[in-house]
Amino acid sequence: MKPTASKRAPHPDLIAGIAIMAVSGFLLLRTPDMPTMSSVLPITMLIGLIGLAALLILRVFVAHRSERMKAPRHRIFDSRPRFLGIIASIGLYVGSVSLIGFYTTTAVMVPIVAWCFGYRDIKRLLLADLIFTGGLAVIFVLLMGQDLPTEFFIR
Repeated sequence: MKPTASKRAPHPDLIAGIAIMAVSGFLLLRTPDMPTMSSVLPITMLIGLIGLAALLILRVFVAHRSERMKAPRHRIFDSRPRFLGIIASIGLYVGSVSLIGFYTTTAVMVPIVAWCFGYRDIKRLLLADLIFTGGLAVIFVLLMGQDLPTEFFIR
């Protein structure tokens, strides 16, 4: 009987980090076709995502070497319904932006998704939603002068 080598599945954070870097890199290659002012935000966010993904990957190797994690880990890949819920939320959000409008979709989806994933403090949830959606409006409309998909009630 041959001894079998112990096969460990790759760490979920390693998979997520590589996937984030690959998708962000692909999208970053598409930004040169955009107008200069319109490309600033996507380029900044994509570079930030690549940097955060690199930290995520690095943390996997540091934690593996030290054999300890500083905080409890919630593995989304261990729960199929949670993972599918995340994918469905993203798809629903992207589809709703063009149908309903950016700000309305964001204002509705942020509290719904947070509630579905376990955050139950309604006052803080609504305050965070107001601050987040209002902050996006200030950034895009006032500071950048960018038009986003119009709201269904303005069309």
